[in-house]
Amino acid sequence: MEALSKLIYYVLFGINILLVLFTIVNFFSLSSDASKKLSEALIFLASSIAIVAGLYLAYRFGYSNESSIKGCLILSGSFISGGMIILVGLLFFNGPIHWQ
Repeated sequence: MEALSKLIYYVLFGINILLVLFTIVNFFSLSSDASKKLSEALIFLASSIAIVAGLYLAYRFGYSNESSIKGCLILSGSFISGGMIILVGLLFFNGPIHWQ
């Protein structure tokens, strides 16, 4: 059981790291393009900050203390909170949606 929880912990940790890299690249891509809204870039930056905070907490409480299940819960919450920040931010705080 401990080996399975460690495996899930490392998979979730990798997924969250990839999500942080995705949001940071999107932040720099959107902030360098003058035709895009700055609010989109700031939403991605806020999401990456939230996920990095979750990664730090998961490393501190899940990896260091050998409590992989607690780390899995923190990483899952971090993934969900980052996704919710992106979803709510782009839908409600970015202005009207224009379909082309």
